Amino acid sequence: MIQTRFKTNLPRAMRFAAVAGLALAITGCATSYPESTGAGSTNLANLTGAASLPTDVSSFLDSAAPGSVIAVPTSPWGSNVEVVAHERYFAASGRICRELTVSNQRDLPSKELACRTSNDGKAGEGTWVTQRLVTGLLEEAR
Repeated sequence: MIQTRFKTNLPRAMRFAAVAGLALAITGCATSYPESTGAGSTNLANLTGAASLPTDVSSFLDSAAPGSVIAVPTSPWGSNVEVVAHERYFAASGRICRELTVSNQRDLPSKELACRTSNDGKAGEGTWVTQRLVTGLLEEAR
């Protein structure tokens, strides 16, 4: 008696599970997500901790060879700082970034990061902004 009831309810339970799984799959495909503000984004509000760099620093970062130095009277890192630009690279966000070494007369040099908000490939387009140097935190922990 129990076996007969089990055999008749099993196919019904399997059909229900299959229908429920299909409904979940369709719902997941139909869900709308916000549009990406990743590569090429010019929306500074979505770049956490971003501060726009002065135009002289932005044009320097667009064209400077690795190891080039610029003296900056005012910057997000303070007054009268010297900025050394390192190699450009594509970040996981899809933006072009450069690691920087920033130094002044009072403190030890610090590693900083700047990324361009537009990556159309043309110099002078987009704004360079400061970003948190995540890999620097990992190196300090070692």
